Amino acid sequence: MWRWRILKTQSINKMTNTWNFQDAPNTACYTTTDVLNGSPVTCVYHDFDGDWQFHAASNETTPSSIKIACLSDMISSQASLAELYDLPYGWQADWNDRADKWEYSRNNPFPSFAENGYYLEDAVWLSEYLADIQPPPAEIRDNLAVGMLVKLVFRFAAEDADRGDGQCERMWVNITAIDEENDCYVGALDNDPHHAAAKYGDTVAFHSLHVADLYRQE
Repeated sequence: MWRWRILKTQSINKMTNTWNFQDAPNTACYTTTDVLNGSPVTCVYHDFDGDWQFHAASNETTPSSIKIACLSDMISSQASLAELYDLPYGWQADWNDRADKWEYSRNNPFPSFAENGYYLEDAVWLSEYLADIQPPPAEIRDNLAVGMLVKLVFRFAAEDADRGDGQCERMWVNITAIDEENDCYVGALDNDPHHAAAKYGDTVAFHSLHVADLYRQE
């Protein structure tokens, strides 16, 4: 699932000292001992919650090998990393040595327009622009239980398409499972959509950031 609030306006360009990443230069990110000791970064994750991870080919991830570094230090340590300023949330980039370039791939279980005909909006981000969307606090969204009903915003358009009327539907989803491996929820659509790309009972994986509302019995 792409969180397309990313703006393609900001990486370090050593010729102009321009910072092209949306995140601040001093943003904390995850890396490994191998990388800090000089091994080149070959895999980068931009987690759905916004975290960055930089890994070497060894992909060493034992607790003792995981380190915290400054995003600007990571980007300036390897020229090609500056190209990853537009890596979407929930995606990863792998270095193709033969092609001499980064290759992007989706790294999340959430719906995408290409595969499902819709994607889920980041409700927390939407709340900054729409007064009638007021997601529950993060503490509640991060601790939902099976059987709860949550409202998600489905957008039936490509992630980077211009916005227009009639693209979104706000629908209830009944939580049926907790996916601990992907740090997300799984649920069943509890409404009859107007758009044909989805239907009642469809299985939907979603993140806590997608939760726009929580059903509360009167």
